[in-house]
Amino acid sequence: MTLPEGWTDDMSVEIIEGKTEEQLTFALMDSLRKSDSYESMIRMCVSDYGLVEDDADLAIDRVQGGIVRALTGLIDNRPDATKDPLAHCSFNEVWKTLPKKHWWSSKRESKGVWSDWYTQNSNNS
Repeated sequence: MTLPEGWTDDMSVEIIEGKTEEQLTFALMDSLRKSDSYESMIRMCVSDYGLVEDDADLAIDRVQGGIVRALTGLIDNRPDATKDPLAHCSFNEVWKTLPKKHWWSSKRESKGVWSDWYTQNSNNS
């Protein structure tokens, strides 16, 4: 599929020097786990990581996207590390916590703290 002119499939954000995408991902995952408000997460991204508000919004979206993709239990849903680094990082963090569906299977079960987080937040929509 060809992207429309002017569009990109790059979902990375510019972070201030001295901070990493991993640190941003972990900070947002911590905020999500604590059910911090959207506004407080935006403020944290702007003040602590130097993101503009649009990139802060994208960062929150991509971290949540990686979490949800991991909860499918399918490793093939792992986001690309280069094009979608925040989703890739959050996917990997959640993936490590999911139990295997069967001892012989590469599939995982949607159980644990992130499954609970998803259930709680999808019911609030």
